[in-house]
Amino acid sequence: MLDATRDRSTVSDEETELMRRVAGGDTHAFTPLVERVLPRLLGYFRRLGADGALAEDCAQEVLFKIYRVRERYRPQARFVTYLFHVARNHWIDVYRHRRAQPPTVSADAPGRGGEGQGLAADLPADEDEAGAGLDRSALGQALDRGVAGLGEQHREVFVLSQVEGLRYQEIGEILGIPVGTVKSRMHAAVRQLREQLARDGFEP
Repeated sequence: MLDATRDRSTVSDEETELMRRVAGGDTHAFTPLVERVLPRLLGYFRRLGADGALAEDCAQEVLFKIYRVRERYRPQARFVTYLFHVARNHWIDVYRHRRAQPPTVSADAPGRGGEGQGLAADLPADEDEAGAGLDRSALGQALDRGVAGLGEQHREVFVLSQVEGLRYQEIGEILGIPVGTVKSRMHAAVRQLREQLARDGFEP
């Protein structure tokens, strides 16, 4: 479990520095922090199955929770790791209370280049590389179906890695599991997606 009260002075990036300022009493720094992370939060909740309105509600609740305990924040990792840990716990509560439908992921959403040799890293950058006649819209729909068909644990790891661009160590901290488990779930997710794409006539 993440301990946001334990300090690690070597952690430094723009979001983390903004949150340091917020925790230190500079509440004006929260506005640029929200501007940077809100789109990622909205995308995260939508990919886990929330519609637009629910995604907005979830994102606002997460940001409110973080702001409410701002004075207790001490970075032990990048701020985004802490952010998605809070977001994941909030989604678990929402999912339980609303008895949500199985999540889906939009393959058209921009990825952030997660670590590892995942499926997203293998997709061609443009149609020339893909060869004549590749319909990227159809490919995106096939990916949608494939990711929607993943088990919850595999889908969660895939989204955090290939869409949000988090490192395996960070994902392990968010989910409370060893890095080795993150890797095995990621490999299983990619294998299942490749098999689904092959069944749909694509060769990733």
